[in-house]
Amino acid sequence: MADRFDVWTKQSIKFHNLEAARLALQDDDLLDPFFAAWIQKLDAVDAAREIKCSTAFARELPTHGVNVLMIGESGAGKSTLVKVMTGNEHIVVSATHAGTSCDTRYRSPCKINWVDTPGFKLPVSPEDATLNQQSTMSKWKDSFLWRRWLARIRSLLTAGDLSVRPSTVIYCHRASSRIVPERMLEVFQIVHELQVPLILAATDVCGIDDNDLKAVRTALQGLVHSLGPNGLNRVPSYIEINSESKTVRGHQHKVTGVKGLIEAVLNSLDPNYALQFLTRPWLYYGSARPPRGSAPLVTDGDVLIGDDEEEEEEGKAVAGRRRGEGRGGGERQRGGARSEGRERRERREGKREERVVGEASERQRRGEGREKE
Repeated sequence: MADRFDVWTKQSIKFHNLEAARLALQDDDLLDPFFAAWIQKLDAVDAAREIKCSTAFARELPTHGVNVLMIGESGAGKSTLVKVMTGNEHIVVSATHAGTSCDTRYRSPCKINWVDTPGFKLPVSPEDATLNQQSTMSKWKDSFLWRRWLARIRSLLTAGDLSVRPSTVIYCHRASSRIVPERMLEVFQIVHELQVPLILAATDVCGIDDNDLKAVRTALQGLVHSLGPNGLNRVPSYIEINSESKTVRGHQHKVTGVKGLIEAVLNSLDPNYALQFLTRPWLYYGSARPPRGSAPLVTDGDVLIGDDEEEEEEGKAVAGRRRGEGRGGGERQRGGARSEGRERRERREGKREERVVGEASERQRRGEGREKE
């Protein structure tokens, strides 16, 4: 089955129906071609001597699997989507209150981890807060909670642990909910700047009429287009979804868009993204794992290459001084510090002497001027 769904040797993947897409997620070998291409990229990096980077961190991905991060406001339908895609009937969903209180991972047999996160509330823009006469304390609270949430998203996207770091982000927005472009763009830009594939899913589109849906589609697609391509020349995807069959105003609506969402997730996986996980070991004192919260070292799909041998030697020397390489190294450091101290004292003394000489010369000129008078 994996051979039929090998998206990484084709331009895109398409399923005949939702059942075929679900069946693909149950295939243990579905991502084997992707992981093979991922490792092949890293082997090519290791074979190039001029590329002074470590691939150890990136090689952990096949062990942990691919994480797909589901984010969005409370009640946006994140849990429902995961339930429909995975077929896990034990997932708790609710349309009236938050059903997820902490990050929860649901692993498909194909090694895709669907990470369901607690919902949040988009704060209004500063202009709307002023028009609504929102109190200063309320505005400060909303701003604080929002900034903390944005920081958390960034920390997940740059985590030094591949068991939590996402390879794709799905932002869920219920079609009947308000759109706050300024706040939504703040989220999108973090994901986009870090070159993580972004999928914008408009959920429960059957809950609004055609005219309202057209307005929502125009607004959300406008946000996607405003981002443009990222450093890897990829643009965000936009998908409209009905995750459950339901009857609205006498009309029966079927499940739609879920198949397209699964296709978008699989098509977003790119072996070239392995270059984002390369590290320079000597920058981290011999460890190939980047520190938590650090951004990728490789950007725009390019590989970091050392400038010359002197740069590497200088980096090793700096690391050696920080570690303290024995008594001799400590004595050299102390000697260097004493030498720098003497130079600073000499410069201060030289400036002091120049100031004293200048003051003496000024007094002498004044004395000569009084004698002439």
